[in-house]
Amino acid sequence: MIRRPPRSTPLYSSAASDVYKRQLLGRNGLVNDTLITLGLIQEPIEWLLYSSFSVILALVHLYTLFMIVPIFNSMLRIDKEVIEAAYDSGANQFQIIKNVIIPLCKPGIIIGSIFVITVVMGDFLTIGIMGGQQLASIGKIINTEMNYLQLPGAAANSVILLFITIFIIIVMTKFIDIRKEL
Repeated sequence: MIRRPPRSTPLYSSAASDVYKRQLLGRNGLVNDTLITLGLIQEPIEWLLYSSFSVILALVHLYTLFMIVPIFNSMLRIDKEVIEAAYDSGANQFQIIKNVIIPLCKPGIIIGSIFVITVVMGDFLTIGIMGGQQLASIGKIINTEMNYLQLPGAAANSVILLFITIFIIIVMTKFIDIRKEL
């Protein structure tokens, strides 16, 4: 008997979509049941599923880690003495966050944004599942053109997507020196 390793999906995208669709955001899901039980609404809210809201919620759930890890890495590099010096000079917590921590975490914010933007720009599966095939994205357009063998159109849209992504990355890297941070 041949043993196969268990199947896994990248980033647990199908598992996350399934949880959102059926158990949380569905017509009889947890959110609607809770709101009806509390008496805040009379009928289930329809726009929780198969809408822009559900797509954004799923994308945030799937790609939060890509943003948190670089920011966390930048925060680990902050010297505690710098924060203590700001506190000793009379800065309150808000001023320390605004004037010390956020500027020192800017490289992590930019690198995390680059990670997330590059992955989200081509994500068509999550948009298709959570949007109910009603929302358009360039990734879905390219996928549809490839399925119908419209290869010149798919190639042109892919190049446009690539140029837009590279342009966004170039603009973001103007704020920090990535070579210094890596």
